[in-house]
Amino acid sequence: MADKEESSQGKLEVFLGFYQNNSTRIGYSVAVRSFIDSVYGRQRKGYRVSKREKAEYERLVDRYLNETRDYREDLMRYAVYLQGRPPLSARKTFSYVKEFLAAHDIELKSMDLKRIRSKLPKGGPRTIERDMDGKTIQSIIHHMDIKGRALVLVLASSGMRIAEALSVTLDDINLDEKPAPVQIHGDTTKTGENRLTFISTEAVQEVKEWLKVRDRYIKTARHRNKGFVRRGMANPRQPDDRRLFPFSHQTASQMWDTALKKSGFFSRDATTGRKQLHYHMLRKFFISQMSLAVSKEIPEVLAGHAGYLTDAYRRYTRSQLREYYLKAEQMVTILNLPQNNKMDEFRMITMEEQKDIMGLLVKKNARLEADLRELWEEIQRLNQDRYKSLQENPGLPEITALGSGSSFGTGLWKSRNPPRSL
Repeated sequence: MADKEESSQGKLEVFLGFYQNNSTRIGYSVAVRSFIDSVYGRQRKGYRVSKREKAEYERLVDRYLNETRDYREDLMRYAVYLQGRPPLSARKTFSYVKEFLAAHDIELKSMDLKRIRSKLPKGGPRTIERDMDGKTIQSIIHHMDIKGRALVLVLASSGMRIAEALSVTLDDINLDEKPAPVQIHGDTTKTGENRLTFISTEAVQEVKEWLKVRDRYIKTARHRNKGFVRRGMANPRQPDDRRLFPFSHQTASQMWDTALKKSGFFSRDATTGRKQLHYHMLRKFFISQMSLAVSKEIPEVLAGHAGYLTDAYRRYTRSQLREYYLKAEQMVTILNLPQNNKMDEFRMITMEEQKDIMGLLVKKNARLEADLRELWEEIQRLNQDRYKSLQENPGLPEITALGSGSSFGTGLWKSRNPPRSL
């Protein structure tokens, strides 16, 4: 039965089925379809792929994998095709296509791949992003409805990726604890690891307000969605959707763009055409702001950066992460920013704490140096006594001086040679 079901699917659909992370599936599907466009011509008319276009892409993928091709030439042309993309995006897209082809036993020699990659756009990020601070975020969310405000405050105070936040269910969050913990499951994270984070008190308040109208939103959204479902442009809404934010990434993007335009912050990079303010910058805001109050390792762990999800994550208990978050929560507070000077006060407290710590370290270092010099003088005295004994008693055996081989640089000395002074 499983074989029969698989045979009814296209090869791209089967391949995507091996990945649980939705963002990864989207990345592969977009990349492979753009590769097909570079080989057979563009197949879709608009931004979104309709059911008919999706079926056509599947047919062309199957055709490509079954016919005799010059794969090296195709990938070379594809690398040139990607020249209009930002360098990092182009390299990632090319990597997706290479992995898809490798999964179907199409692999090139490393030398060929090196030549092909040389045709990809060169450089790092090209989009010049604008600054995202608390006042900017505040101005943006003033032009959003309750679901938009709740989503933005959750993102800004938790460090979650947008795909992670849109996958959080009602069972994954506890609004009665302070701070409210959010459990993020590995099948939705970029790293594949489960992790814990928290959201701020003001985010909890907005989420509670959103939950009062969430069921009504789902009901009305189902009716608005019917026309798109009939045209094959969307999937039907599920009445029992358990997600905290039961809408798509596209809906979230539309909310964000609308708020940017109304607040006067919408802009695109002149070179890449990409938005200069986007959801991912809320994640950067979280890490940079929290790092002003606690060790940078804490927000990196909560945000799920790969390098911090092994030893560092295991090193902190849930209680410790909670305490660190509470200490720095004011740094990711948005709505109350203009009404008080707590953040400036918090920075002053933090700076004073750092000064106190530095003062203690200087005093401790001075004590250690004094103890070390006293110890060294004692060693020298013992060496002098030993040397004196050797001179008075020539029959004593030769020995190595006390303190030899240390960082003090005394080296070795024999019984007939006097020890050096400090």
